[in-house]
Amino acid sequence: MNVVFNPACLEYRHGSFHPESPERVKRVAEALENAGYDFHDANPASEHDVLLVHAEQHLEMVRSKKYFDADTPPLDIKYPLIAAGCTIKAAKLEGFALTRPPGHHAGRNFLGGFCYFNNIAIAIRKVYPSNRVAILDIDAHHGNGTQDIFLHEGNVLYVSLHQHPLYPGTGKESMDNCINFPLPPGTGEKTYLKTLEKALSTIENFSPDVVAISLGFDTYEGDPLASFLLRKESYAKIAGMISRTVSEMSARCFAVLEGGYSNEIGKLAVEFFDRLGL
Repeated sequence: MNVVFNPACLEYRHGSFHPESPERVKRVAEALENAGYDFHDANPASEHDVLLVHAEQHLEMVRSKKYFDADTPPLDIKYPLIAAGCTIKAAKLEGFALTRPPGHHAGRNFLGGFCYFNNIAIAIRKVYPSNRVAILDIDAHHGNGTQDIFLHEGNVLYVSLHQHPLYPGTGKESMDNCINFPLPPGTGEKTYLKTLEKALSTIENFSPDVVAISLGFDTYEGDPLASFLLRKESYAKIAGMISRTVSEMSARCFAVLEGGYSNEIGKLAVEFFDRLGL
């Protein structure tokens, strides 16, 4: 598998206690490197790439740092551009964008939840503008930004499995091409995998050319920001189900890191990608 990683994403920190830290990405990088995966660097996305998804007002807000969000502090624009650039390259290579900041809470004209630009949306618009694309979001939090960007777009299907109630409070119901599977706190492997089977069936019926994965490891039982109860071995099962579906459809596939805040995130990533087979 091709891992797209720019070490510059480790340069910034939002304070001593902010969970979106460089250590979580560093743990994944070290684990995948030790497992023998191929690493690639990437250039930052351009502002033109950002405008494929976001409003000019949003781009200017991030550039000028004229915003306030307790979870999403002002940040040099170069880091969100690097994250989007890594995701663009991962889409081209059909690999994994190991990057930060994450993106699925960033909508067309809003940020939040540690997210500034929507990495997966930018990559889809840049690399696969005329393809049928299914986005599978398996972060514990609903990707309200991704839904905001792609709602009512016929060539994109957004499918999310997430905890509800939980930040950002959206995703309780499905809307048009955005299919949501809200699950209660305390959801374990058995229920999660049954729900994933339904989600993958929805994707199969859509017959996409590309499957893009918003990959969060905050569904793990030891994650501090959510209350699902998946175990380490659950991620191999999840990846195996996704891999079979993608293979049966002969679809392209790429993934981008969203959340995941436990110290075990590196082990979880190896468990997942050893079975996904990108």
